[in-house]
Amino acid sequence: MTRYYDNNITRDIQSRLDIVDLISETVELKRKGNRYWGLCPFHQEKTPSFSVNQDKQMFYCFGCHAGGDIFSFVIKKEGFDFKEAVNYLAQKAGIQIPAGNRKEADRRRKVIEVNQAAAQFYRQVLNATQGRDARAYMHRRGITSDIAEAFGLGYAPNSWNALSDYLHQKGFAHHDIVLAGVIKHNEDRDSYYDLLRNRLIFPIFNHYGEIIGFGGRVMDDSMPKYLNSPETEIFSKRRNLYGLFLARDSIRSKNEAILVEGYMDCLKLHQAGIDNAVSSLGTAFTIEQARLLHRYTEKVLVLYDGDEAGQRETLRAIDILNKEKIKADVITLPDGKDPDEYLELFGKEEFWKYIKNNRTSYIEFKINRYIKSVSVLDIDNKTSIIKSLQEDIINLDSEIEKDYFIKMLARKLAIQENVIYRQFNVSAASRPGYSVRRNKIEIIRDNNKYGNYGIQEKIITAMLSDHHIFNRVRDNIGLEFFKNKDYCALANLYKQLDGESTTRIAQLKNMVPEIGLEETLARLIFYLDEGISASEIEVNDFINRVKQLKEKARWNKIAGRLEKLADKGDFNSLLTFILNLDEFLHQNPGRGDKISESR
Repeated sequence: MTRYYDNNITRDIQSRLDIVDLISETVELKRKGNRYWGLCPFHQEKTPSFSVNQDKQMFYCFGCHAGGDIFSFVIKKEGFDFKEAVNYLAQKAGIQIPAGNRKEADRRRKVIEVNQAAAQFYRQVLNATQGRDARAYMHRRGITSDIAEAFGLGYAPNSWNALSDYLHQKGFAHHDIVLAGVIKHNEDRDSYYDLLRNRLIFPIFNHYGEIIGFGGRVMDDSMPKYLNSPETEIFSKRRNLYGLFLARDSIRSKNEAILVEGYMDCLKLHQAGIDNAVSSLGTAFTIEQARLLHRYTEKVLVLYDGDEAGQRETLRAIDILNKEKIKADVITLPDGKDPDEYLELFGKEEFWKYIKNNRTSYIEFKINRYIKSVSVLDIDNKTSIIKSLQEDIINLDSEIEKDYFIKMLARKLAIQENVIYRQFNVSAASRPGYSVRRNKIEIIRDNNKYGNYGIQEKIITAMLSDHHIFNRVRDNIGLEFFKNKDYCALANLYKQLDGESTTRIAQLKNMVPEIGLEETLARLIFYLDEGISASEIEVNDFINRVKQLKEKARWNKIAGRLEKLADKGDFNSLLTFILNLDEFLHQNPGRGDKISESR
């Protein structure tokens, strides 16, 4: 399979499309631990053996052994070749693939370089004499120098062309500066001017650390308060989240993100030690942003402003999160405060305490919100509230949660629980206290159930995960002992690569689609993830066993040759063979023999 596209294009596609989202369009997946499980779309089965690893962005079926990345999935599911798969996924990701995709990759790289240089300029100005007022503003807002450096804050001087002149002096082409969106065209004068002027600058990173745009905030009461970079080839506000690059590791480890409304809220939460905070980019929260968050966590705490506008946006955000199967909790700050204001007034300890004691589930937030929105809690409004919450409650996975929120709703509306049960059409059999059929997707497999693996699988995974083990096996028994020819091919590819094992595996992932080994590598990566690998003792025992088998095979070959010559009565040849036995042993070391007793 030939790769037609620059790696940057496939990387862009992978950065915008999550494998869980893609596969969930056709396969019902259920999360268990760090994996998602479902019924395999590539073969008939009743017990889920199809697994998706969101962290590694790979899938593997332990039943039919299909596996790979998003491109492999589409190729197998839709019957595409690689070029067709890239075009299909690019369209889903909103990426245009021109005929000269190399030129597009170069443009993207140049825009990133322009943004990097612009960020450097803004940072230099902030720390220079021109940035005195901006530094004073940051001090008033309680922004420390450490957090300013971590987020790359800068200052755009009150000049029409300072940035433009700087970038031209750095040798950037005017065309590339325009593409980056940091300067703007004045049609009346047919000239260009700096987009951001006299503003505190917030560089915007994508989730793998490239600067893709900028946000600028005024330091007085003038409007607009915030101004963002325009949409460019690499920057889309609806597809990115501010702070995610810095927050992603914390989000993964805590399995929760805190979603706030603005740059300043996000930055101040990080400064307070709440390093799993992210914010949208001057627009309402979007489905694309929810999908991006879902790559890192299945839980989000929504912490929007406490005013009416913030609470309306909270309602909208939790509906989007719910559609993406992300569990949402809500914090409502008192007196219409935003997180930044609350931190400034009460400090970080009180803020932490408030979050701990006042988080509610999204359903409880909705119940309270709907009740508060009506002036009279009459029968019509009660009926409307119950209907509005019906889908949220009946779609809960836990029967205990369903019962809990039905009871809460009944209590707050002063209605009998059975009335709500009947309205929701929830039968008694599904209420707590009754036996509920176990979902087969929830079956947890032991390691020894993950497909048909033996010592050769454990040895190859140990070799791939530790290049020292790889070298020891190679030097002692070679690489041709595997019965599985794919393992031999992977081992020989691995041998040609440099670097640590993790680096080599990453390189292998890019190489294997061209030779049809993506399913084999995916399986081995999943084995590694499950701890299916040989220990040091097992590796040494295996090497010794292979050596013994090879030695035995050589002597069996000698015995067979002697027996054959004796049966023929060809004693001259028999004598010659015996006299030249040392030469035969030297020519037949058995190094490349396939080992049939190694499972």
